[in-house]
Amino acid sequence: RPFAFGLAALCFIIVAWWAGTRWTGSRAERASYLLHQASTAVDQATQGGDAAAAEAKLQEVIDRYGRSEQADMARVLKARLKIDRNDLDGARTLLVEVSERRGGDAIGRVATLDLVHLQVATGQASEVAPQLEAMVSGEDLRLPRDTALYELGQLFVANEDPARARSYYQRLVDEFPESPYRAQASQRLAELG
Repeated sequence: RPFAFGLAALCFIIVAWWAGTRWTGSRAERASYLLHQASTAVDQATQGGDAAAAEAKLQEVIDRYGRSEQADMARVLKARLKIDRNDLDGARTLLVEVSERRGGDAIGRVATLDLVHLQVATGQASEVAPQLEAMVSGEDLRLPRDTALYELGQLFVANEDPARARSYYQRLVDEFPESPYRAQASQRLAELG
């Protein structure tokens, strides 16, 4: 009798686990499909299509799937639409939210990089430099070190401080020979002399 009860309990646990994984898998698939539809609408909006419709689709992903990867990617895309409409504060809010929540995963890195570019474009370079320095030192893991070095070089080129820019580009070339930014950093070093 105890054996039968234990076997029944084990079967129940297996069925519950199977049903749970099927439910979460199908939920992720639905979220991905809706995000695909929303990103298609964003592509159309950037080519002169209906930006309001694209934003509504992105908001639907966010509303339905909350803090999922797909919803956070929808937030990043929505932030980009807001930048295009010059709603920089709205874009910043979305990017900060995703960057802080996702950290150093792929979506978090995209959000962090967009946030860095937004801050530089809006004259907040003095705030960005210490953040990038923390990423280079490994204290902040939201961007890879080579990306942070490249962005620091770009920042100091824009601020007309070629000596500092050169030091960051040189460090990237020396310390990260496999970096996808290495060729660009080498080119920048040649341009800076």
